[in-house]
Amino acid sequence: MKNLWYTLLILVIFSTCISPFSVESLNTDRILNVEGFITTVPKVHEIRLSYSMPFGPEFTGPGPGIITATVYLRDNLGNVEVLNLKPPLDNFDRLRGFYQTSADFSAIVGRSYTLHIELVDGSKYQSFPEIVSPVPEVDSVTYHAVRSATEDILNDQIGVEIRAHFQDPSDVKNNYYWKTLESDFVLVAEPELHMSVKDCCEICYHKEMPFPLNVNTVSDIDFNGLYQRRAIAYVVDNGVRFKDTYRLDVQHLSISDEAHRFLKLISQQVNLSGSVFDPPPANIRGNMINIDDPSEQVLGYFFASDERFLRTYIQKSKLEFVQTPATIIPFDCREYLDPDGKNRDPRIGFFPPPLPVDPPADWNPPGN
Repeated sequence: MKNLWYTLLILVIFSTCISPFSVESLNTDRILNVEGFITTVPKVHEIRLSYSMPFGPEFTGPGPGIITATVYLRDNLGNVEVLNLKPPLDNFDRLRGFYQTSADFSAIVGRSYTLHIELVDGSKYQSFPEIVSPVPEVDSVTYHAVRSATEDILNDQIGVEIRAHFQDPSDVKNNYYWKTLESDFVLVAEPELHMSVKDCCEICYHKEMPFPLNVNTVSDIDFNGLYQRRAIAYVVDNGVRFKDTYRLDVQHLSISDEAHRFLKLISQQVNLSGSVFDPPPANIRGNMINIDDPSEQVLGYFFASDERFLRTYIQKSKLEFVQTPATIIPFDCREYLDPDGKNRDPRIGFFPPPLPVDPPADWNPPGN
């Protein structure tokens, strides 16, 4: 009898139907996303338009770029700058949807600028006006190695902190934003350690976005009128970046109160660690609106800035310490993106490009 009860119990357990729980995203509509800004430096400025896809079971990856929009800028004097669509680099260029100004366009301090967008379905969007405020000149840029504790008590994180030295004006409120740009560094390899001992090459030049990608913005509410020696960037030493020389490019920008508030919230969300002290996730509204339907959610922010371009050559010989041991690259440095052909995919025609052995044309570190 006891065995019969066990048999009946097992039959009940394995014959029980489990109904799947259906998860639906809260919003199935595509959301317009606007990314970009303009500055006072004459150059090609870019604004990217894309659709942000809902996250959930139907999520298929980053939203596609919009390539059929009409985009233009208008200042408070009525001047108009039309932006043209940037053609993709190739069939694998997924960063579509970039619209570019003319090569000599620049914002002017004291003027306000509004971004206008019209989609093929007739929807019209525009930003709130953004005023260009002056940014103070930077006297000098310095750097030093820093050591930070990590969750691994046996290994600290090594990196380089970059500081800008400048006088904050006392007669006006200032908001700052430091944006790191794609930077170059000397990549040192050890091809002689390859199992087939390669004759070339030891020195190449690699271009990358500095890591980590922090949103670095601050208001002078706590230091108005005081001289600043402020940290504006940080680059992690991964054992490769600082084996020789790293050239870091940074934009020193002025931004409006609203832009500073938006970027500050973005920084908080990006740096969430999952602890109980984290601020709650937030839906951050930008400054773009649908003219006919102001209640429509639009992501992103358009702003206009005064800019000073900062370039610093970080030399290993001038750092107090670096990551040790350095990362060994036991093959031809030109093959860094595709060591021994492991990262290519001939089926789709994807072949990572070799790194150049010649420095960039404007490479000019101190002492050269």
